[in-house]
Amino acid sequence: MSEILVIGHKNPDADAVCSAYSYAYLKNAIDRDNLYTAARCGVLNKQTKFIFDKFNIEPPIYIDNVYLRVKDIMTKDVFYIRENDPFWLVLKSINSMKIRLIPVVDSDSVLLGVISIPEIAAFFAELDTDSKPKYLIRPDNFPKVIPGYFIKSAEKEEFVSYFLVGAMPFGAFKEKLDSFNASEVVLIVGNREEIVEYAKEKGVAAIILTGISSNDSFDFDDYEGWVYVSTKDTAETLRLLALSTPSKYIMDKSPIAKEDDYISDIGGILKNDYHRGMPVVDKDNKLKGILTRSDFLKKKKKSVILVDHNEYAQAVDGIEEAEIKEIIDHHRLGSVRTDLPIYVYAKPAGSSCTLVYQLYKFNKIDIPKDVASIMLSGILSDTVVLKSPTTTQEDIVASEELSKISNVDINELGEEIFSVTESLINRDINEIVDSDFKVYKEFGVYVGIGQVEVTNLNEVDKVEDRLVEALNNKRKSKGLDWIMLMVTDIINRNSVLISLGAKRYNEGLHFSKISENKFYLPDIISRKKQLLPEVLRILEDVQ
Repeated sequence: MSEILVIGHKNPDADAVCSAYSYAYLKNAIDRDNLYTAARCGVLNKQTKFIFDKFNIEPPIYIDNVYLRVKDIMTKDVFYIRENDPFWLVLKSINSMKIRLIPVVDSDSVLLGVISIPEIAAFFAELDTDSKPKYLIRPDNFPKVIPGYFIKSAEKEEFVSYFLVGAMPFGAFKEKLDSFNASEVVLIVGNREEIVEYAKEKGVAAIILTGISSNDSFDFDDYEGWVYVSTKDTAETLRLLALSTPSKYIMDKSPIAKEDDYISDIGGILKNDYHRGMPVVDKDNKLKGILTRSDFLKKKKKSVILVDHNEYAQAVDGIEEAEIKEIIDHHRLGSVRTDLPIYVYAKPAGSSCTLVYQLYKFNKIDIPKDVASIMLSGILSDTVVLKSPTTTQEDIVASEELSKISNVDINELGEEIFSVTESLINRDINEIVDSDFKVYKEFGVYVGIGQVEVTNLNEVDKVEDRLVEALNNKRKSKGLDWIMLMVTDIINRNSVLISLGAKRYNEGLHFSKISENKFYLPDIISRKKQLLPEVLRILEDVQ
């Protein structure tokens, strides 16, 4: 089952969030083969938060981009070993499972390292050196690798040690053992009583007996080390003993990927890493998967349905790398390009929620009461309770039926939604500018238009200087040629426009000029239907 995100535009208003929620519900009802997840790419404004809180509904999830992440393509079903598992298990698993990389974790699944062919080669290469190699010994691993049984255990669970085979004359053995720190020696020996007794006396760390029968016995009462009986011969026991080494002694600290890392950031690291793969962990460093070069071959774009917009400039970051499946919108068609034909439902209506309502009707899907409440809220918010010039008869019909389904009065709900409108004076200036901001590209010109609703236009004068500064900062940071903020009085249905950009743009506006950058817009409350056409006219004229 594939996940498809249903998402509105950046800096989402109530319609963008409500239509994403409602359409995701519809798609899940008619398509059981995929999972549709409602999402938003911005914080909830006060109106939208009020709507979802009022109806006790969890709003769409927040995502900041749709770039592919490591968790989107990694192999999730991963074989791993514990830090104290014997090296023998690594060799067996690599051979039987035909894998190249094994993560090593602790008892809490926290990643400690990896073992792959380079680590294995390094381990065996050390056996061929002139200097005598040391091994990490964990006697608990003996029975897992060497057939046999313990006849004595000791307190020390783990220690680094040399291996010494007692297959030489006693004099030579004595001289050899005396050249070591006996507490760092594991003795592998057959039925050689003199050698065993001297090893006990010197206090070797462990003794592994080979080739003895049940009738042979030694007295280990005064010996404080480990004693193990191997049923294999001495040569085979020595080989298997090396393979009992805990995996943590052999592992390497390879590059690690976080599950939320972007694929674009990881590819170069993996390309240059000799392991040809890397473990993937979460924020707590717990193993979540593994990423190999072959995983890049199955790289698949994220799937997205756009609601309440259709332009790259307004869409979630990374949209160019995603696969757009559908577009549901009530705005003009913009610049989105797709590789394959897609389903587009676009109509001149006051709200995208109206279009979603119509798609419920078309697909003969009953609208649940809570979904009806959310759709109705989106329509009322975007049409200013059906009073905006963008309102159509279709919006009115949809609102009336959704009102019946949800048992919510249109005017009462509308009044509640707009009653939460906060004073400009009490709001963060950057939040005012960003709350409902859209970017358009026409005739090679980048234009940003924001809109904020108030109940008193007199507040504009009190924050004008700070608004101008915030708009200028946003224009520079976004690389915009022209930026505007439309402050709309939802009670008296008038607006004030603050406009910053080339002088020729402001000179072309057919609005009453209050000051150099401020205009009065009587009876204008719609950015889409009343302001944007004027902006496009100016851009065309100045070409």
